[in-house]
Amino acid sequence: SKDCEGGWEFQTEKSPIPVKLIVKKMSPTDWIVACMVPRGNMMHCLLKEEEGSENLNQVKFNITGKEPPDDIMEVETEMADFLETGITDIRREGDSLRMKAGDREIAFEWNYNYSL
Repeated sequence: SKDCEGGWEFQTEKSPIPVKLIVKKMSPTDWIVACMVPRGNMMHCLLKEEEGSENLNQVKFNITGKEPPDDIMEVETEMADFLETGITDIRREGDSLRMKAGDREIAFEWNYNYSL
């Protein structure tokens, strides 16, 4: 839903810096999700809403091809694997955003420093 739009982050002990996520609705049925561990690669997902339902179909996944620094390699690889599986659900719960791909779910927290 529309209230999923904005900037989010995910903190993990595997990375010295939080993973950044931006969710934007491009049209009534098209969503773009951009994800990055700062200093690493940019990942993009293109999602389409199924007509008449809230189900999401991932139509595209892209990642830039640079070698990430060692201290973020593990978390970047994990995020890329997660996103490549295909996002099937995004929903907001208060100040967190729950994103589902495959059989995994990650909760991102609202990023107050982000502005659209």
